[in-house]
Amino acid sequence: MNDDTREFLAAVLDAINLPHPATVGDSEAFGRLLEDRALDAVVALTGALGEPPNADWGLGWHTSYLREQLAKKPATTYRHYDAAGGAG
Repeated sequence: MNDDTREFLAAVLDAINLPHPATVGDSEAFGRLLEDRALDAVVALTGALGEPPNADWGLGWHTSYLREQLAKKPATTYRHYDAAGGAG
């Protein structure tokens, strides 16, 4: 696997691999955030696969796009096990 592919897959994993909510009450915010980030991953994956046709800007571009979108949606909208004040 080349470095560009590894970086892209790491960004996709970062999009969907969120810390579990600390309480049942945090589950709704967790779900919304996961859904938003998963949609960003779908857009990046679709583009990386060349859809729509002739829209392939290269894997590096799609990785950067996804990282930019994820930076706008950090896992700070809910309490989770990895957060200060979380359950773990």
